[in-house]
Amino acid sequence: MNSRKLGKTGLLASEASLGTAEIGIDYGFKGSSNYSRPTVQNSIRLIQSSINQGVNWLDTARAYGNSEEIIGQALRDVSPKPYIASKVIFSPEEIGTDSVSLREVVFRSIEESLRALQIDSIALLHIHNATPEILRYISVQDALSEAQSQGKIQHIGATCYQEEGALAVMDCPLFSVIQVPFNLLNQQMSQRVFPEAAKRNIGIFVRSAFLRGVLTDQINSLPVKLAPLRDHASQILDILGSEVSGLAEAAVRFCLSFPEISSVLMGLKNEVELQDNLSSFAKGALPEDLMSKIKALPQPDPTLADPLYWEDLI
Repeated sequence: MNSRKLGKTGLLASEASLGTAEIGIDYGFKGSSNYSRPTVQNSIRLIQSSINQGVNWLDTARAYGNSEEIIGQALRDVSPKPYIASKVIFSPEEIGTDSVSLREVVFRSIEESLRALQIDSIALLHIHNATPEILRYISVQDALSEAQSQGKIQHIGATCYQEEGALAVMDCPLFSVIQVPFNLLNQQMSQRVFPEAAKRNIGIFVRSAFLRGVLTDQINSLPVKLAPLRDHASQILDILGSEVSGLAEAAVRFCLSFPEISSVLMGLKNEVELQDNLSSFAKGALPEDLMSKIKALPQPDPTLADPLYWEDLI
């Protein structure tokens, strides 16, 4: 497994990291044959197998059902342990409360994560869905900095859904990593966010590389609302031809072709998917001439390529 520098953290990240939303909640799009989460035992085997094959980062969150608890069980007898990224989320009701309450949200979330994960310190704690509004509350940043000084967390990052949020995060010196959506059908972050992150030495995890399963063989079972994405994917596969074995490989290797990206989150549900994806990672970046052609294609309607608009499907 190849590794890349994770921004100014001083850490290395395996090019493939394991996203664990899929093991804690039902995930994908309704109507897919792969929507339900795996059993706890299968999830544990998936986590352990990933680590054994060189994956050194696991991504989780308090909002991902019981994924942290499953990770804690899986890592109980594993040594050395991988790095873990978790997240603190603020409900709409909590935003705008007093500084004492916001601090309590941060520390309560951290303590719950530490207990569930059965660890003493979290390698990377993100603000879950960081927005410019949240960042305006200095008490949130103060609480994160305090937790870092206490050793409860080692590095601070933010997950962002929109370009505006990612750019705002990088304006705050406290943050060393961002996590953003990025894939063949949603390339927005490469325009301004990637160059800015490189300039500021910010590490980047990209999620949604498979677009909740759309950029896999599951594309053949898309609901009617998302059917236009099939045509866009077909154009990409026509360009790539025999260079790739299928859409999932194209999705992985497309992301690997951006040097600004530190690691690509794999959302997986079983060991078969793990092996298939690790084989794709091993093939590396796509040729530059094919990448140029893919980048030149028109992008699909953002309301189709962004799961934020799939309320009735997820």
